[in-house]
Amino acid sequence: MKRSQIKELAQSIVKYDSASDNDVNWIFSKFSRKDLKLFMRLLEGETRQNSVIVSHAGAVSAEYKDKIISLFPNKKISFKRSDEELGGGLKIEYSDFVWDYSVSGIVKRILNNIRESL
Repeated sequence: MKRSQIKELAQSIVKYDSASDNDVNWIFSKFSRKDLKLFMRLLEGETRQNSVIVSHAGAVSAEYKDKIISLFPNKKISFKRSDEELGGGLKIEYSDFVWDYSVSGIVKRILNNIRESL
């Protein structure tokens, strides 16, 4: 298969957020090993481009959820509670970007700045 066809398939799977058993069986029967590797890379990239992971400590109010959703229109947003990891605040992961507004992230940045200035 051509790269453009494989990319189009990956995009459609991400767009519709699913692949049936028949789709998966067809992919494995028709794709060579090289094509499967390319497909997995493209699928991962498409998923990363179209989804946002919001990790938070404590409850997030509906108002804040609405603000976050408005920042990323037409993206799939997953809210994940991870109190122990963050300590407080929130962390947003989108594509290759990470915005860390958690207590643990702020402490790490302060410690890194202290180490650099020594």
